[in-house]
Amino acid sequence: MVNLPPDQPNQPDPIRPATGSPSQGNRILDFDELLAVVLAFVGIGSILWWGLSRNSNLWAGADLLQRRANNPPAVGLPEAEAETDDFEPRVLERSDRPREDVPDSAVSSDLDGETRRSGAAVRDEAVLVPAVPNTAPAAPATDAAETTQPLDISDVPPTHWAYPFIKPMFDQGYLPDFPESGFQPDQPLTRAELAALISQAFGDAPREGSVIAFTDVPDSYWAAPAIANAVSQNFMNGYPEGDFRPDQAVPRYEVLVSLATGLNLEPSPAPEQTLQSFVDAGPLPEWARAKVAAATENGLVVNYPRRDQLKPAQAATRAEIVAMIHQALVERGELPAVNSEYAVP
Repeated sequence: MVNLPPDQPNQPDPIRPATGSPSQGNRILDFDELLAVVLAFVGIGSILWWGLSRNSNLWAGADLLQRRANNPPAVGLPEAEAETDDFEPRVLERSDRPREDVPDSAVSSDLDGETRRSGAAVRDEAVLVPAVPNTAPAAPATDAAETTQPLDISDVPPTHWAYPFIKPMFDQGYLPDFPESGFQPDQPLTRAELAALISQAFGDAPREGSVIAFTDVPDSYWAAPAIANAVSQNFMNGYPEGDFRPDQAVPRYEVLVSLATGLNLEPSPAPEQTLQSFVDAGPLPEWARAKVAAATENGLVVNYPRRDQLKPAQAATRAEIVAMIHQALVERGELPAVNSEYAVP
């Protein structure tokens, strides 16, 4: 006899669904599930639409670039660089050369924009395509230096260390006119300006000797008469090569030698002892030591900013030279003495 399990009352078949219940495959979706499906399809559609529209923009941009490449703008490249193989140099005729007699001021003074642009074009053409002279170039014109301007010492403030020397010289008419109107006290002095100062301060009465003609001082040069006077009075000399070098700067010791020579100062009996007053007199040339010592003993030396520094090789400034000439005029009784801490006693 076999024992069997008791019968299960009304137990549904695990494989077949219960009678009267709907199948899982035919189940109707709830509202929430239906809404989720709709939103999913909407999102997928949006992504597809965005992708398709982006691709169309890219295609449109590529088409635009292609059209730009096929039709380049007119300002893309200058016409001068478009083709270089066919370039041929142009020979300018005399009538084609730019005029050089049109001053720049006539162009710049016009307020019209087109006039200014055309004036700039003329200047550029003159630089790029200059006229080639058929003969050797002549000496440069010096019209700017042929005339002088009335001297104005307004650029010398009363606080300037040399003002006590410059002001009385200017008031008494001992300062000449220069090509520029300002005095420019701290500018290095040239040989031509030194000759002008000497000629103005000590008169133009020539001493014995003929006037020397220098190769670099034409008769039209603004300081030619002053140079002739300074040389004839033995204040200055030219160079062995026959030139004067008017635009060359003047060392301080040469100014003292010129004044001592032109004023016929008595030589110093003990020049080395006199020069011991300066801490930097060692580099002085041997031929200049006695003259510098004589100028020192006659009170012509003015040293700024330190009285014991002669600075013999340094280029002299206009203020320094005027101060020394002022002291020479004081020794001659033509100007009152100035109480200055920079004057060497």
